[in-house]
Amino acid sequence: MGSGIYSLGTGAMNAARAMLDTTAHNISNVNTPGYSRQRVELATEDGLYTGAGFFGRGVRLTTVSRATNEALSKEANLNTAASASDATRLSKLEQLEKALPLGEAGLGYSATQLLNTFVDVSNQPLDMSARQVVLARAQEWVSRVHTADQQLNQLQNGVVTDLTLNVEQINSLTSNIAGINQSIAALKGSGHAPNDLLDRRDKMISDLNKLVQVNAVEADDGSLSLFMGGGQLLVLSNTAQTLSVVRDLNNSALGRVALQTPNPADPSQPFNRILDSSQITGGAIQGLLSFQDMDLAATRQDLQDFVSGFATAVDTQQSAGLSAPGVAGAPIFGGGPYTPTDITVTLTDPAGLAASGTPFSASDNANARAMLDLRDDAIISLNNLPPSTLTDAYSQMIGNMGVLVQTGRTAASISSTLETNSAQMLSAESGVNLDEEASRLIQFQQSYQAAAKVLQVAQTVFDTLLNISR
Repeated sequence: MGSGIYSLGTGAMNAARAMLDTTAHNISNVNTPGYSRQRVELATEDGLYTGAGFFGRGVRLTTVSRATNEALSKEANLNTAASASDATRLSKLEQLEKALPLGEAGLGYSATQLLNTFVDVSNQPLDMSARQVVLARAQEWVSRVHTADQQLNQLQNGVVTDLTLNVEQINSLTSNIAGINQSIAALKGSGHAPNDLLDRRDKMISDLNKLVQVNAVEADDGSLSLFMGGGQLLVLSNTAQTLSVVRDLNNSALGRVALQTPNPADPSQPFNRILDSSQITGGAIQGLLSFQDMDLAATRQDLQDFVSGFATAVDTQQSAGLSAPGVAGAPIFGGGPYTPTDITVTLTDPAGLAASGTPFSASDNANARAMLDLRDDAIISLNNLPPSTLTDAYSQMIGNMGVLVQTGRTAASISSTLETNSAQMLSAESGVNLDEEASRLIQFQQSYQAAAKVLQVAQTVFDTLLNISR
């Protein structure tokens, strides 16, 4: 009977100590990102049969489990990927908004000021100083066009740089996940889950979803295979695929995400298979590609249409008149093609401005007045819509960009709220609550003290038996 109570007390003390250790482990990691609350799983030892029935043999430790919820984890990862995509796109949109300023700093105002200078030219057609002001205003407008174009180019370069940095992070994460897969698979035969390794892997998968959305499929050995939202394999057991950033085949300014595949002829120079955008369905990578392919492209096209429409109208009207020497007006902006990158003021001689109509007269201002009338003419067409005036076209261009920014803000706000809610739900399920852990600490301490009391009683009983036998 003495050895039985000793065994029962020792088992109870071991169980209580294990629960105390695990509770302390939880408290220690309350602020560790990705940590899941752990608990000791206990089971009753099978009873020992005697002639008087089955006597209990105490408690045994079965394993240490972690609190996790696969459904909530998947939802959290999905919302994390969507939020990261929307937040990344919004950040770029807010930078884009500054490329086309409003008011006196805008292209529309500068173009209007250029046409307004023809007031003085029409009043005094032969005044070279008035003509020189026209050319100065034209140069100012072109400078603003180049500034806007350069800012768009800088944004595009920033997209490629960010894509490269994010892809490098993806490759690092997938490589580490593959390594953890191998460690987890090696421990599968122990019959117990390596909780801390699983937490570390889950945290890496969560971080990966911030960059690109992935779906996980578990294998029998405990390893996870990761697939991008569009189905492209990233990790298979202990092997990770490598991504890279390459230039678009049709537009070298654009960046594309590619999958590196072996090159038997030269292993140091792998092939790059460009992934279709549909295969990238979330994360910062999707946000960058969406901004590049849709938002930035649309704004660049609006700028192209605005510049081309205005320059074409001005040069066309210039060619319809006669300059001071009485010859047909040479183009102010080179006669096209007009692009934000290449447009320039090619007319440098103020006498070359075509202020006169036909036939030529030194005092005639017909073409100068026609130039002035361009302010109110429908000369610019955006998005294949009917032409509109200079002011309306620029307002439309700013409005288009404003819609993009506003929709980006709305999407980012909604996805951020969903991400926060899903993270809170997952934390409530698997996170550490200090109040609960403190309560358990007291409970397990009392269990340990009670088990120690059992051993103390067992010692007293054993001493009594020894005294009787003397």
